Amino acid sequence: MKKLAAQALAFQYQLQIENAQNILNNNHAALNMIDTALNEIITANEKLKVINEMMQNVVKEVDVEKKAS
Repeated sequence: MKKLAAQALAFQYQLQIENAQNILNNNHAALNMIDTALNEIITANEKLKVINEMMQNVVKEVDVEKKAS
């Protein structure tokens, strides 16, 4: 269940990053939109790092449980 939730969140954050990148690639975007897009990219990247760490810990827990069995 944790894996599915993490995948869904990761997908959502990837979409946020893609949308923000599209704004950055728009030559006619206003500066406040660019600022918002950059903040969204930074925030989404930080959240993806947290999810990655959580999933690595889950994998470690599973490995420990398998060894204990």
